[in-house]
Amino acid sequence: MKRFAWAMLLVLAFAVSGHAKDTKIRFGILPVLDTLPLQVAVHDGLFKVQGLDVELIKFASALERDTAMQAGQLDGYFGDLIATYMLIDKDVPMYVALISWRTTPGYPMFGIANSPANKTKNIAQMRGSKLGLSKSTIMEFLADKIAWKKGLSENYFDRVEIKKVPIRLQMLMTDQLDAALLPEPLLTLARHKGGSVLTTAEDLRMPLTVLCLNRNYFNGGADVYVRFITAYKEAVVRLHSQPEQYRKLMAETCRIPGPLVSQFPIYPYPMPTLPEPKELDEVQDWMISKGLLSERIPHKLVLSPLIP
Repeated sequence: MKRFAWAMLLVLAFAVSGHAKDTKIRFGILPVLDTLPLQVAVHDGLFKVQGLDVELIKFASALERDTAMQAGQLDGYFGDLIATYMLIDKDVPMYVALISWRTTPGYPMFGIANSPANKTKNIAQMRGSKLGLSKSTIMEFLADKIAWKKGLSENYFDRVEIKKVPIRLQMLMTDQLDAALLPEPLLTLARHKGGSVLTTAEDLRMPLTVLCLNRNYFNGGADVYVRFITAYKEAVVRLHSQPEQYRKLMAETCRIPGPLVSQFPIYPYPMPTLPEPKELDEVQDWMISKGLLSERIPHKLVLSPLIP
């Protein structure tokens, strides 16, 4: 009888730990600031506590990440709504699980940097200047949004296609470009190296990046999704309560340049929410106008059926 009782206790302990049956999730990311909560959740074992084995797979470019997602090599990914819609339009079965970053005043994630030769110029003095960016991407969407907010025409800048961000930064700092649309921390690095920040996207009031998961994880009451969200929420809470504890992790996983490591702010990441229908409509309208979508995709095919 005692042997049976001990055996039952061992079985129960094994079931509770769940380590042998952790659900595997291959999650594609880029080494950028928006992914820090994911890094914290993995680093602190928060996904493991929820019975999830989340492997963060780094890609050097969004194109490589999207190709892997389309080929079924990933179970989820970090990206923006433009890339997400393009993948869903290609029948990649995924839902937006949560917003990883929403534009927040005081914490720019993208912006336009001026070259050293133009560091003292304001927007009024930059008409016709060469602006480096990546077309048909979130970068071009932001360029249009910034132009609209500033009351500028879409052709105010001479837009130059420079897809690779490191090359774009290099061309900016050698005055081959007058300005460039850059993500943080490269925006700050450009200023640190002798350029300036012309304007940012921090006041655009929009979701910038999202996390997506395969639709399979929303089956059976969406148990896997709920556990994923639970771990992610805890990571955000920890970043809010003890941000400096994760500075080294941020520097290592989000590619913070050496000169900026000690001073770059740790952002106030939002608790998980979903994009509003009107925000999705705005993105789709823009994509249709650019020929990136032929027609609207229903919200029910894009958003998690559960609110995080």
